[in-house]
Amino acid sequence: MSVKIGRVGWLGVAVETSAGSGGDTPVKYIPLTAQSFNNVIEVLDDEAAKGIRERAWGSVTARTRGEGDVTILLDAENAPYLLYAALGNMSSQCVEGGIYQHILTRKSGNPPRTLCFNVNDTVSTRKYHYATANTCEISFTDGFAELTANIISQAPSAGTGTLAITEENVLAFKDAKIYFGSTFSEAQNNYQNDTNGQALSAFRLTINNNAEAHYTAGSSSPNHIAIGQFELGGDYTLFFEDTTEQSAHEDQTQRSMVVAFTGGTIGTTTEKIIIEIPKFHITDRGIDTAPAGFVTENPTFVGDYDSTYGSIVVKIVNQTQTYPGQTISSSSSCSSSSSRSSSSSSFSSSSSSSWSC
Repeated sequence: MSVKIGRVGWLGVAVETSAGSGGDTPVKYIPLTAQSFNNVIEVLDDEAAKGIRERAWGSVTARTRGEGDVTILLDAENAPYLLYAALGNMSSQCVEGGIYQHILTRKSGNPPRTLCFNVNDTVSTRKYHYATANTCEISFTDGFAELTANIISQAPSAGTGTLAITEENVLAFKDAKIYFGSTFSEAQNNYQNDTNGQALSAFRLTINNNAEAHYTAGSSSPNHIAIGQFELGGDYTLFFEDTTEQSAHEDQTQRSMVVAFTGGTIGTTTEKIIIEIPKFHITDRGIDTAPAGFVTENPTFVGDYDSTYGSIVVKIVNQTQTYPGQTISSSSSCSSSSSRSSSSSSFSSSSSSSWSC
């Protein structure tokens, strides 16, 4: 009997050239902390009455698809693959020699931005086309920050890949800072000046595309996968020290948020993942008053749409020039001798690719 250990399995990922095709060969192998991706098979049982008590006489395949969760440690190099699928738009620009900024925003409509997964489960390698991010969650407490994506895809076929894992600078709770503001510019200024940061003990952000697999006659695998309403929300925990969150909840005050993760040193700067939420409101605010513990408040929030800035902008600074499907924008700041004085400009809130991180 040959017993397999789970850590030997791997995930190879590539961006498809169009929804459902391309990206057959992995361009990146992402280290996993958990994955439950598998082939879902729904069957139709033959339950016709045939003169005896047995319910089923057999079955046929009805609908198949790939579905499951993928969890990775948050880092600036691998995270864009899953965030790109979740949000759909990404522009990239060189900001100085060997350092690039990638800006991700919500895609306005279908089809979704799709990936191709090659999943090795230690026994076989299966290829999943049309891999669509149904949800994507970034969270941390007092350990590593993690990114979890729930993926829906077409039914698998035989896959391939030659494993080549690269080391990345993973991020933890100590690398994260959260800045609130009554306006977007105030939250940005707090981030830019590193002032009025919130001392949160836990944070979670969820992107929900409400994706659905659609089937048509002629195939048991999805004909296409569509993304529905876009929802943005999450929750955070902090010690109950003032009435700021209480008032925001009771008055339904809209505020802004900037979540900044700072990673390893690259060139004259550092790797960064910066999440801008121009407008949000609190929908619930639980209080933990356990007698043996300290009092905490746990607001749950929903991201609102802003006509100028949208609902979310993610900016990532790393050493990856482009991700598949993207072209690098020309920039005069790509020489290693370029000055970083441009970073002193105001922190851009739009999806512009100006160097503002």
